[in-house]
Amino acid sequence: MASFTDLIAERIHLRREEFLAGFAEKPHSDIEQTLAAGIQAHWHPLLPEDVGDTRHQKPQVGAVDGSRATRTLSIGADWVIAQALLLGPNGLRQSAVDTLLLRGEIERPAVDRCASLLMRSLELDLALAFIQNGSGNVLLLDGSLYADLPYLLYNLAIGGYEDLPLKVLGQYLDLFDLCRQRDVLLLGVAKRTRSTILGRALLAQSRPVMAAELPQGDSFQALEADVREETRGNGSTNGSQHQDASFRTDLARLPSDGELLYRWATGSGLTDPVLLGSTSFGHTSAQMVAALASRLRQTKSTQGFQKQLSPLQERLLAAPAIGTFYMRLVPGEDALRVDALAHTFGRDDLHLLEFDHTLMSYTTALPIVHYLLGEYGGLSVYNAALYVVDREVRLHAAIVDQVYLSVLRCQLGYPVQYDRSTRRFIR
Repeated sequence: MASFTDLIAERIHLRREEFLAGFAEKPHSDIEQTLAAGIQAHWHPLLPEDVGDTRHQKPQVGAVDGSRATRTLSIGADWVIAQALLLGPNGLRQSAVDTLLLRGEIERPAVDRCASLLMRSLELDLALAFIQNGSGNVLLLDGSLYADLPYLLYNLAIGGYEDLPLKVLGQYLDLFDLCRQRDVLLLGVAKRTRSTILGRALLAQSRPVMAAELPQGDSFQALEADVREETRGNGSTNGSQHQDASFRTDLARLPSDGELLYRWATGSGLTDPVLLGSTSFGHTSAQMVAALASRLRQTKSTQGFQKQLSPLQERLLAAPAIGTFYMRLVPGEDALRVDALAHTFGRDDLHLLEFDHTLMSYTTALPIVHYLLGEYGGLSVYNAALYVVDREVRLHAAIVDQVYLSVLRCQLGYPVQYDRSTRRFIR
């Protein structure tokens, strides 16, 4: 049997310095120097007086999570399965499931996006029912509240399901409205910290010229193209361009927020929250969204033009801003991203498309930290409610390939099979 261990060890050795750059405390460029100073200035250790005694809080908590799977069948169609679960107080359990058979020539990214949207729609349906029924005063969603919003304005490239993103956007807006009306604390808790939201906010504070060149998204997927286009389109050679030349080169290597926190935020603590408005609605790959944001801002001062907006656009104009911060509950733990509606941080006046972003004091996030500390159960159990619902809803391969596949065969009355490529990985 072929062995690749020596080969991989050799390649790691050749790229050792490149690999170590993502772990080392020492900044390796001007942009990293700026980011390191920014993280250290906006990271606040957790002190006993900041969080108080968490033993006496007894909120009525609902936690929602989902899971999804896709399998390619021998007929060339993609089978999509999504399920969601809500666990709440007094033994409350609500579940939802949906499944689709996507036929025809559909690009894999569109299939994956469809599965993700279908799962999120189920989760939001359960979340809305929880609030409508008055079942609790805290609602936890797995994942960010903000990151998906700009991309929900794009149709899904699958016939018959083009409007699924807009449906999910409407569900988000319904949930935001209900939580504000019913005074329910809505939190999105994300385990992954691959965003660059915080890093870009820190650069905007110290290097506003550089911030203008950054792609405006909750990710950096179009970065190299943006930098090349900027270089081609600007032929002048003034002093500021020379001054920021090293920064422009470094843009393609802007570290994720998770890396920033690993390298330069020590111990338990939290960052200053970033209140997010249209910051992710205008990156180069989303010119339509940028135009919409500008149009909606102008509309606010032009009453007659309001009639030309769709109902969903009108609702988006009134949607609240969303705050996000990172926290590490104990030293050595991975950082969590926590999203909440702007009024949770004392800014009920800020709306999603009326500003770009702004930094707040960490003290505005301490009530959320106080609650989350009370739900912390150790390195594996970052949040008790979300941990339990995640374990129960997770769609294991054995369930899909044995139980659900058998149900599909029984319901259709056909000996349905996966395609050869999929079957290779089924035990």
